[in-house]
Amino acid sequence: MILFTLLACTPHDTDPDTLAGALTQRAYVVSAASNELFVFDHETLAELGSVDTTVQTGANNGNHMAMVTPDGAKVYVTAASAGSLIVLDAATLTVKKTLPIGGHTTHMALREDRPELWLMAEDNNAVIVLNTETDTVTHTITDPSIHIPHFARFSGDRAYVPSIGGNNVSIIDLETYRVVDTLVGEGLTEGPCEGDPCGYADAQIDPNGVLFAANYSTGKVIVYDTVTGERLPDVAVGGATWSAFVNPFAEEGSYAFVPSWASSTVSRVDLSGAATIWAQGDSEVYGVNFSAQAPDEAFVLNRVKHEVRVLDRERGELITTLDVGGTTETGTTTPSGRLLLPISSSGEVIVIDTATHAELARFGGVGTYPWSVATADGQNYCH
Repeated sequence: MILFTLLACTPHDTDPDTLAGALTQRAYVVSAASNELFVFDHETLAELGSVDTTVQTGANNGNHMAMVTPDGAKVYVTAASAGSLIVLDAATLTVKKTLPIGGHTTHMALREDRPELWLMAEDNNAVIVLNTETDTVTHTITDPSIHIPHFARFSGDRAYVPSIGGNNVSIIDLETYRVVDTLVGEGLTEGPCEGDPCGYADAQIDPNGVLFAANYSTGKVIVYDTVTGERLPDVAVGGATWSAFVNPFAEEGSYAFVPSWASSTVSRVDLSGAATIWAQGDSEVYGVNFSAQAPDEAFVLNRVKHEVRVLDRERGELITTLDVGGTTETGTTTPSGRLLLPISSSGEVIVIDTATHAELARFGGVGTYPWSVATADGQNYCH
């Protein structure tokens, strides 16, 4: 059964150009403990509806992440517990197809230069490649270096897949879909690691092609230029480092902000190979967001402290603290400078203007344990 509500449309709203613009302004909130997919317009702040994505009646999908095609017309949702990928038509907010994927598929990424969606089948140690025009699987990538794949990032003719259960990032040739090399953490041996988690949760690549990947166990960050092939010595920032977050809106300069859960710090790592460490973090930080509308600031999602801490990017000084009223998970920042932030403990999602730090909207009843949010062109990531 599909449940949805839509705002009434005027005849002008049926204009193709207007419809396309409206679709790219939509935000999709995924809840981990219920099957609702909450939808709103992140520019007009209008609530657009809630879609029932149930795969099996009476069972929780374990929805993990949404991904929106660049034109906003199609939405994909990973239902990890149900072993499925849900495909929605954005214009009608209806489920068009449910694909059996298996392998506890969680995270996914879209290629920019080809209609492909890359899916991480964690339990199968496999990367599934889906053609988004036909919604059919075209490749299944496996390799001894892949241990619980956690994301895929792209640069040039290579894909970079970090293993949350391994000591390395696998490098995949985009023509052959084969692993051709690995980035192994300093002092480690390629292959599986011990602990859950223990390896690399992500390997984010900034607009200049520089990759940053933090190892959870060692607290060291790989810094690798995917354009030149130059790799700096790994940078130590502290223990229990979940991920390194890059600025997707940057036009120059390469750096990443890296939270350390063990020391409740946030480090700024750049191409000099140095780390500047600030006591502005939390024992759980699943995201650091950036905004083109706040070019000097970083937004640290301090989950346990129920806050967003706004820092000066260069000096690490605290600009302000935003009390968000509950546990943060991950967020996305739109090009217009709006931070969209699910609050899992209260079943809400809030919208913050990064330029003014004002809360613009707060939506309740968005589902049980809202986990992640996705837009067509924002700073999307998911833990």
